[in-house]
Amino acid sequence: MSIIEKPLQLQHLSLKNRIIRSAVHSFLADTDGCMTDAEYDMYETLAKNGVGTIITGHCCVDPLGRANPEQVNIYADVFTAQFRRAAELVHAYDVRFIPQLNHAGPRAIDNDDLVDVVARPLKKERHARELTVEEIHHIEECFIDAAKRVKDAGCDGVQLHAAHSYLLSRFIDPLFNQRTDEYGGSIENRFRMTEEIVRGIKAACGEDFPVLLKVNVDTKADDAEGYHEDMVYLLHRAKEIGVELVEFSGADFINQPKTATLYYLPQILRLKKEVPDMPLSLVGGVRSLEDMEKVVSSGIDCVSLGRALIAEPDFVKKALAGGGKSICVSCSRCFVLPHMHPGIRCIWIWKKERARQKKAAAQS
Repeated sequence: MSIIEKPLQLQHLSLKNRIIRSAVHSFLADTDGCMTDAEYDMYETLAKNGVGTIITGHCCVDPLGRANPEQVNIYADVFTAQFRRAAELVHAYDVRFIPQLNHAGPRAIDNDDLVDVVARPLKKERHARELTVEEIHHIEECFIDAAKRVKDAGCDGVQLHAAHSYLLSRFIDPLFNQRTDEYGGSIENRFRMTEEIVRGIKAACGEDFPVLLKVNVDTKADDAEGYHEDMVYLLHRAKEIGVELVEFSGADFINQPKTATLYYLPQILRLKKEVPDMPLSLVGGVRSLEDMEKVVSSGIDCVSLGRALIAEPDFVKKALAGGGKSICVSCSRCFVLPHMHPGIRCIWIWKKERARQKKAAAQS
């Protein structure tokens, strides 16, 4: 048995193995924010093929914070049933199903009143105003209400998206947060909004309802060492308030060399050494069974996969059977391809489909 196949008991969550499907936007929901059959099929395919925990693509908790036109919504009760159906599908394979909750902040679409941690100019001559404290509290309640809905749907927990320059990430990162009130300045203050959401979810859903975080392990600000110390504080504090697991990504994953693997492992190992009792997972540049085993054998509790599972939903099963490296080459066309060819995210899948279409046309 590979080390990645070993079960893991977190505080309130039992995982059948160490493999997490990291949240990636599927581009498969309809424009009303509802999952389609293609989305359900995707989750079931992942569950059949060796993934132990599925974290959904980011789900919208506030209609004013929607990031994509085909994003799954969870900001009203009418959206709850779809999560029940998805959870039941993957539970049949003893797989955990954890929706990721998100607010896009100034990256929101269809919103002329854009908000950010502080007022700032945006691209395309747009402008975001500073959130008031009252609005911060309202958004916190949106996250908490969303968590209650997915708990009612039978999901196994939630993950808060505090990475990739969405709203919670922007509060944590000093590059974006120049507030001078209780939500800015020190890392204690910059983490306050996320902490208040975690505490609110625990109060509303029970202390045993799992809450996970996704956070950037790095920043594009100049003070890398200062940000590392911020993450040490964040991990200690996350443990104190009952966070189940912290998944680390990075601010620059999309710009990594195509040949690079395990981009963030050195930083995460350093953090694990300083905060050993906080369960962690790494996502970024995981391309083979060797990579997965290296992460877990080094002491990181889980390993998360994103683009490799976009390219090959059965990658874990094939890797464990000696299938070699992922076909993913980190080209990141999966972020643009669905806009040109709806329903297709990977360039390799598109090439196969194009070849099939050409063959069919030639035979007709």
